Amino acid sequence: MSHLFKRSVLLAALALCAVAGAKEPPHRGLLGTWEIDPSGSQYKGRAPLKSGTMRFEATPDGVHVVCDVMTASGIPFHFEYQGPEDGSVHPVNGNPYYDSESTAWPDEKTAKRTEIRAGKVVGSSTLTLAADGKSFTAVSQRSAPEDGHLYTSTIVWKRKAGS
Repeated sequence: MSHLFKRSVLLAALALCAVAGAKEPPHRGLLGTWEIDPSGSQYKGRAPLKSGTMRFEATPDGVHVVCDVMTASGIPFHFEYQGPEDGSVHPVNGNPYYDSESTAWPDEKTAKRTEIRAGKVVGSSTLTLAADGKSFTAVSQRSAPEDGHLYTSTIVWKRKAGS
């Protein structure tokens, strides 16, 4: 065997090991469009949302999250943020509850988001993807922006057909 052939085989083996060891981005399971399932959702200290959609899109820098909800009083709001979901803090545009967030993935099915308003942590959400990938549950605890009272929610999001 020639030295060049041995080296080529070694390089190919190293490349295969690198590919085999490469991990998909943790947010991959949440990519797509989701809708609130009101029947599976619960709220304490706050009126339930009437409806909502959330979209997770892969970007070169991580993920772009876009959410549109209709509050119990019929007021719509739209918010979005993007970043590498590696625990770093990113600005959130349009959300009256928090103006920045930090998301990290302790495992491939769970995202933990810290919610910040005016530099102060005001809440947290744990997003847990179902084993079948057809839904996720967001369990949140945060203070309301208008009066600071604490409320909790468990919102079930169902994958929208075609996403």
